[in-house]
Amino acid sequence: MKPLRAILVDDEPLALGRLSRSLEAIEEVAVIGSTTSSSQALRLIGESRPDVVFLDIAMPGLNGFELVERLSAGDLPAIVFVTAFDTHAVKAFGVDAADYLLKPVAPDRLRASLGRARAWLDGRPGRDRTPAPDADAGREAENAAPAIDSLWAHRHREAVRIDIDSVDLIEAEGDYVRLHSADGGGLVRMTLSALEARLDGATFIRIHRSAICRRSAITGLRRKSTGALVATLGNGDEVPVGRKFGGGLRTLLRRMQR
Repeated sequence: MKPLRAILVDDEPLALGRLSRSLEAIEEVAVIGSTTSSSQALRLIGESRPDVVFLDIAMPGLNGFELVERLSAGDLPAIVFVTAFDTHAVKAFGVDAADYLLKPVAPDRLRASLGRARAWLDGRPGRDRTPAPDADAGREAENAAPAIDSLWAHRHREAVRIDIDSVDLIEAEGDYVRLHSADGGGLVRMTLSALEARLDGATFIRIHRSAICRRSAITGLRRKSTGALVATLGNGDEVPVGRKFGGGLRTLLRRMQR
């Protein structure tokens, strides 16, 4: 496997040196440049076109997020933020970072980050060169939102990629959604309606204004003593069912019984 070409950016020389030495011990990566200056980083990235950039956030001049905004969107490298603060993780998802590391970075966590960077690069739009569609197909593609097979989520103090196939329940939390999966799930900055538009309707069903369930995860439907309707999931959890969604859910359960 070809090593990932990396550039390191951190305004603290000691931190830059530690990260460089840690990466030197990993065969899957080749450090091709490093700098303590965000403005110089822009030039290095533009000239070297690295696969991945390990980037600090709190820096003089341009901070990490501002630096990413200046990069060409057409050939953006995988961005791995490396910071001493855990307060920027959700914002990192907003700029589609490949990973988010907290200093000091453990060797095994650094290796895992390289795997995530490679996965990000493999899934980057335009990575695979395919023939251009005809005009009608192009217009249809513009009107259809791309399907989602995974999402980057905030979990505790790190960013994790969660496969949609592992998610049984999605709940709204303001402008965010919480994914519930066997491995713990996480929080994603996206509204529930926006996510619903990009889910497979044959796999997921909305049962409440604030909840979407995997169809196969629903095992029952019952009415509580208060009169409220709830759906039971295979793991024993109960999810409220909104009035306008009850009919569709009953139809689903009848079909499952046939």
